[in-house]
Amino acid sequence: MRLAKHLLFFVILSILAFPLIQSWSQLVNEQKLSGFFKLEAPPSWQLFSWTSWFTGTFQEETGRRIEDHIGMRTTLFRINNEYDYRLFGIPHAQGFVQGKEGFLFEEDYFFEYTGRYFIGKKTIDYKLEKLQKVYHQLEKAGITFLLVLEPGKASFFPEYIPEQYHPEERSLSNYDYITRRAADLGIPCMNLNELFIGMKDTSSYPLFPKYGMHWSIYGSLIAADTIRNYLEYACATDLPEIRIDRIDVTDSLRWTDKDIGNMLNLIFPLPPDTLAYPVLSFDSSSGRQLSVLVVADSYYVNIIHDITKHLFKEQEYWYYNSKLYPHIVDEDNPVYVDKSDLKAKLLKFNGILLMVSEINLHCGFWNFADEAYQAFYPDHADPPWYAEQNNILNERDWFRFIVIKAKESHLSLENAIIRDAKYVYHTKNP
Repeated sequence: MRLAKHLLFFVILSILAFPLIQSWSQLVNEQKLSGFFKLEAPPSWQLFSWTSWFTGTFQEETGRRIEDHIGMRTTLFRINNEYDYRLFGIPHAQGFVQGKEGFLFEEDYFFEYTGRYFIGKKTIDYKLEKLQKVYHQLEKAGITFLLVLEPGKASFFPEYIPEQYHPEERSLSNYDYITRRAADLGIPCMNLNELFIGMKDTSSYPLFPKYGMHWSIYGSLIAADTIRNYLEYACATDLPEIRIDRIDVTDSLRWTDKDIGNMLNLIFPLPPDTLAYPVLSFDSSSGRQLSVLVVADSYYVNIIHDITKHLFKEQEYWYYNSKLYPHIVDEDNPVYVDKSDLKAKLLKFNGILLMVSEINLHCGFWNFADEAYQAFYPDHADPPWYAEQNNILNERDWFRFIVIKAKESHLSLENAIIRDAKYVYHTKNP
C-alpha cells in the first residue's frame, strides 16, 4: 500500500512537471497550431528592472510569455478543441462556425447573405457612381475594366446554414443591390456567384469544399478560365490556352480546400471530403501580351499561384487594395502598395480587375473606387467624415460593433455607421 502511494505520488508529480521539462528539452515533437494569431516572445530576463518589478509589469509580461511557451501547450490546446468540437460542435477558431452536416463556414458569410451587413443604398450608390466614372476614364485610355463578383459559400450552400441565423428571413443584401445597380450604371460586371449557383447541380466536381472558406481549387479553375476568356475577347488579344492534362480526385485535401479545417486545430482528422485537383499545362504559342492589375481579396491567391502567372505578361495583385503580393502574410516585413501618382499607375495596365467575394461586399471595395476617382478627379472633396465611414467599413471589429449597436438602437446600419463616423470626426476635430 505504501509503495502504491509513493508510485501514485511520483506519477502525479511527473505529470505536473512534464510541461516544464518539455519546454526545456522538447522531448515531444509537437505540431504547430494553424490560424491567424501571434505568440508572445519567449520569457527573458532582459525585461527585468527594479521599476518593472515594483510596478508589476515584469510579472505580467513574463506570465503571458510563459503561458504561450509552456511545454505541451499546443497538444493540450488541441485536446480541448477536440473535446468541444466532437461533443458539442463548437469550433475554437474565431469567426468560424459549424453548419449542418459538418459544413464549416466563416460567420460573416451568413450576415452578408441574410442582409444583416447591408451598408445602405446611398453608400453603395456613392461608390458605384465613382466606379462608373473611373471605368469611363479607363475606357477612354483603352484599358479594360471589369468588376468581378466572386461567389459566396452561404449563397452556394444556404441549405447548410444553421437555423439560428434564420436564412429564410433574408432582406436586401449588398450583393443584391450591387448586382442591380452595377447593371443600371453600365459597369462591366462578371457575376461568378450566379455562375457557380447555376453550375451547382451540373458541375462534375465540387465548386466549394466542405472544410474551406474559399472556392475549391477546381472552382478557382472555372473562375480563372471564365476571366481569361473575357479578357481575350475584351482586349482583342490571344492568351495562352489552359489545358487540363488530368484531374486527380482524392480525399487528401490540399491548400485552401481545408483552410478552416486546419484552423480548428484538432487531434484527429475530420471525416473525408472528396475533391478534384486539375493538373494543368498552358499553350503559350500565342505569347503573354497583357499587363493586368488585380485588386482582390484572398480568393485570388490560388488563381495567381497556379494559373494567371502563366497567362499574363505581367500582373500586380493588390491584396485587399493594401498589400502587394506575394508579401501579404509577412507581418514583420509587409510590402504595401505605393499609391503615389495613382493615376499614372492605373494607366500603365492593359486591364484592371476589381474582384470581391460576397463576404467582403460590405467593405465598399476597400476604398479602391474612392482612391481611383480621386486620382482622376483631384478637385473632388468627400464629406469631411467620409474617411471615418470607410474606416468603419474596413475594420472588422469596429464594423461588427456598429452592426450590434444599430440593431439595439433600432437604426439602419447605414445611419448608424454615418452617425459614428461623424462623431469620431468631430471628436478628432472639435
